[in-house]
Amino acid sequence: MTEQQREVLNKYEEVLRSTLIKYFTEKKLLEGQLLEVEELNQKWHDAAPSYMADAVPEIAKYPLVAIAWAMYEGMGIAVLWDKEWNRYENVEDIHKMLTEPRGFDCMDEYITEILIGIPLESEEAAKFEDMVRGAAEQALSLIRKEQVEAQSVMAFHVFARTTKVMFEAGVAVQLRRMGYNYVKVNAEVVS
Repeated sequence: MTEQQREVLNKYEEVLRSTLIKYFTEKKLLEGQLLEVEELNQKWHDAAPSYMADAVPEIAKYPLVAIAWAMYEGMGIAVLWDKEWNRYENVEDIHKMLTEPRGFDCMDEYITEILIGIPLESEEAAKFEDMVRGAAEQALSLIRKEQVEAQSVMAFHVFARTTKVMFEAGVAVQLRRMGYNYVKVNAEVVS
């Protein structure tokens, strides 16, 4: 990969992150920034190859699913981190763990219903699904604006960056839903 391609990818990732932060802030789901947990980002890094193996075949027919499921995965991992991280922190491939109960196609339902605790037939679940779909639509729109040749190496890298940011957004939105916030600390130096 050339330095120019790296710069294009970095710029794309920055624009996508800003776009999603704005989207979720307007929906009152974030406050102008992503809440980040480095160990969860590392879990994504470790599980990304497994996620990509499941998601890439879906791109042609179901591009929103391929993109959106990364956000669901981030939300699911945020719940596990909050409740019982000592039980899950050493799982090597958290993606496989999240897909085992119902498979990749129904991972969204498993995370929504079992991990987050929203009944699937509820109005809240419908709103939740709309929120995730809206984010995936924002991401897909930005991918298309890149005008990258389909099925190229660059297209793969754009998709990989997209899923990474969607995962991070999922973590942030779920942490916020569970009451986490960044708090400004006024640290006074004691002499």
